[in-house]
Amino acid sequence: MRREPAPTSQRPTRAEEVYAPAGAAAGRPVSARVHAAFSPDSTYAGTAPVPVHRLVYRVRLAVPHSLGIAPGTFPLPAAELYVDVADERLRARFVGDGWPVPAGSEVRLRRDQPGAYVFDGEGGRPLGPGQLASWFEGGRLRREPSYRVRAPSARDQPFRSDLLCRFIAEWSRQPPDVVMRRCGEDGAPPFFRVGLWRAERTADVSVELPRNALRADEVGPPPPAASAHTRAYISPQHLAGLAPLPHGIVHPPAHPLEPPAEGLAVENRGTSRAIMTVQGVPVGWVDAGETALFVGLVPGVYAVGAMRPLGLQTAQRRNVTVPGTISLPR
Repeated sequence: MRREPAPTSQRPTRAEEVYAPAGAAAGRPVSARVHAAFSPDSTYAGTAPVPVHRLVYRVRLAVPHSLGIAPGTFPLPAAELYVDVADERLRARFVGDGWPVPAGSEVRLRRDQPGAYVFDGEGGRPLGPGQLASWFEGGRLRREPSYRVRAPSARDQPFRSDLLCRFIAEWSRQPPDVVMRRCGEDGAPPFFRVGLWRAERTADVSVELPRNALRADEVGPPPPAASAHTRAYISPQHLAGLAPLPHGIVHPPAHPLEPPAEGLAVENRGTSRAIMTVQGVPVGWVDAGETALFVGLVPGVYAVGAMRPLGLQTAQRRNVTVPGTISLPR
């Protein structure tokens, strides 16, 4: 299919705008803005029915053992990926509070255009090729994450699913042609992995949607996602069930902060979003340049670490006294 050129009036989205839109400075409320796509998706403006496969993936984050091993009975954050995929268009929604992006964020793809269009807590904006990975990371990637796609079996519903692998390629900043060869006419992959996020397919239903429900531009935005620069994955009630270490040497913070009255205060001095772990449990995330407070931990000493959303470790596991503080390095 012929690729439509981007209108000359539309400038490319700068890298900084991918993960730090204008107005998203610390401590200031953000007015959600919806920017025009690089090219309008007018060919999907009608209401004629389009055959679609609606997929659901249950997703979990595999925390590296270097950051600890979570207790087997401890409740981990829930995350799902809802995907509507047709021959020429795809929409993927991040559902649940277990993601490092606002719940309800939506990614739109079209076969005839590179890149993606994303809606999140800051509004909507187009992304160039590979920028979806930076959006998810909340900063510039230090290295490309690994990925894996398990080919569908003969028992799966056959349909053209390579756009799903194109989404995986954008998410992991991989060459689309290489990843898309892993999908084809045999249905949706039953499993895939991007970085340390492991997705297992739990539903695959054939439906029909009006053509304009698959537009891949800014028209018809989804319900607004809440704007947030930090989020706790675990409720204070559940965090209270995480036992402190029976003993251990406490490492003083390199940049001491005023200790909070309760909980763990985290100052992210780094250049990307960070997922915090306590005793191997992912407890929440904090954007670059922000400070978060995770409450519920009973007083004691805990093994605390941090990782980037796509898997690169940003802070080694260290013992921290709670109530207390930790400052992540630049």
